[in-house]
Amino acid sequence: MTGTFPGGLGQRGMTLVEALVVLALLGLLALAGVELLPLMNRMSDRSGTFQREAAAMGRVHDFVRAAVQNALPVADLGNAARELTPLAADATHLELLTTLPPGLGSGGLYRVTMTSEGGADHLTLRLRVKGLRPDVPKSVEGALVEDAARISWSYFDRQRDSWSDHWSSRETLPDLVRLDVQMPDGRWWPPMIAAPMLGGGIFCEFDTIANLCRRGGT
Repeated sequence: MTGTFPGGLGQRGMTLVEALVVLALLGLLALAGVELLPLMNRMSDRSGTFQREAAAMGRVHDFVRAAVQNALPVADLGNAARELTPLAADATHLELLTTLPPGLGSGGLYRVTMTSEGGADHLTLRLRVKGLRPDVPKSVEGALVEDAARISWSYFDRQRDSWSDHWSSRETLPDLVRLDVQMPDGRWWPPMIAAPMLGGGIFCEFDTIANLCRRGGT
């Protein structure tokens, strides 16, 4: 029996064929949902991994940038510098006399050492901090980066307009310090590039794409 709406439109029941088609479509949608669940879980796990890695990278970059920007040339210490062993600055080892970022340490200068240690795909960027004041705690150490495939430091000299994997001058600081980190899966972190503000600084803007220092920058 067929009824009618007030507007004159007809309404009829669903045929068996139409019901079977609907059931088949629902079954396909359910099957697709089941098959997509593992993929969605993997995507969620991967997204979480990237977020954690990005957060870790941000913390490392913030600390290294602050240490480099506040670094002081050894020569600026005058006679007190005679008691210090030479600072190293090469591809695997960076030492600075610097203040620590806010919230760390108790003031004064620190000898901050960041060294790449370990074997292939299991490199660690080891951090050692030692205060120069007699009233600060003894040296402490920890890991800034773990399980990396490559960790390297490089230094920019504006006089030569080039990068080098070592810096030997005790009188001046590098114009730029760069940290590159590659993860075991081949991905590179964006480079951390910072300029010392005391006894150094840079009078150009470094272009990470062209890999050169453009004059006239800030």
